[in-house]
Amino acid sequence: MEISLGPATILKQRSGIVLIRKNVSLDEVHLQKLQPLLEKNGGNLSAAIREVIDLFSLCPESHETLKETAESLKRKESLPEIREQFLRSGEYVMINQQMMKWLMRSSAGKLIDKDIVHGLINPYLITTISELEEHLNNTSRLMGWKIEVLSSAKESFQNEDATIDFIGGDRDLRELFVKTVCIFLSCWMGLDAEALHRKSNSITVYLRHSARHDIQDITPGVRKHFGSKDLLYREIERKPAFWVTLAELYTKFNYQRVNLDKNLFEALLAGKLPDITKYFEIKADRPLREIPLSELLPLFKYLVVASQLVSDVEIFAEKGKEYIKIRHDYSDECVVLKLIQLFSNLFEAGLHRFSVTYVSGLIIFDFSLPETSLQDAVKVSSDLDF
Repeated sequence: MEISLGPATILKQRSGIVLIRKNVSLDEVHLQKLQPLLEKNGGNLSAAIREVIDLFSLCPESHETLKETAESLKRKESLPEIREQFLRSGEYVMINQQMMKWLMRSSAGKLIDKDIVHGLINPYLITTISELEEHLNNTSRLMGWKIEVLSSAKESFQNEDATIDFIGGDRDLRELFVKTVCIFLSCWMGLDAEALHRKSNSITVYLRHSARHDIQDITPGVRKHFGSKDLLYREIERKPAFWVTLAELYTKFNYQRVNLDKNLFEALLAGKLPDITKYFEIKADRPLREIPLSELLPLFKYLVVASQLVSDVEIFAEKGKEYIKIRHDYSDECVVLKLIQLFSNLFEAGLHRFSVTYVSGLIIFDFSLPETSLQDAVKVSSDLDF
């Protein structure tokens, strides 16, 4: 098919404008390429060609094809209309930026529910990395987020480590966007967030394939980087009255409270010395004797300080010279000796050598000395320099 636009004739000259009609031959291929501009101009071929000339006169250095340029213009013009449709339907709402930032910061550390993630990224439509990248960039443009997404891999991460860069946009919104994408990758592509590199205007996520991936299960790295307070949020939502009451009590008593397991409390009331090894084994998920001293000491600090049995634990972990300083507020020496016996039983059960020294408010377990009995290891000192 060929179309002609008439004879090459100068029609008129008015106000310095020369109107020229020339013969222009176009075949079907060229008409198809002009189709987006034809639709825009109501089928007026002359207007479409004039727009082509205007476009390329403004951007002569551009390497975009006519189709890409037309589609780009059409997409830009349609974005406000699409947003308006979403607002009218009630699917989207407008919100003050200050309020939005407060909401995002107030939920920091909480994992986003999967149905919310799927509302942004449909796992049944997005199956490759290239599709995901295109979808995220289109979504960002539609929402006006001004965040560009770039991936180092286009199809799959299965056999390689890779990165995804999130560039530009608001800082808090960028954090939320990254969290959402990482949860999707974790649940549906078996990818874990090994590390994050934050700059002033971008976030780079370093991804690796997770061998232990279970479908729709959030990987450890994603939970570590984005869900540090997720358990807290979930438990408060599950039992709000309990946690609000507990927070009030701890606040009113300036955190001078002890949190004990019922079995441990029962043993103390019965005049027995409870066995606390099971709490360490549950947390470490293995027998006490399989926990090396380098792991046991941080675990000891975590559990003992969290229970408020003592005020603080300082760890000195130089290999072969390990020791800990335990600070407490107990004034009764009988209580201090019971506490020493309780902790000594734990370390003895783990087959670790130690000696114990204590003064007012301070207990020191030294693991660099030969193994001794508790009676030989414990000594009272009032003149040691700590």
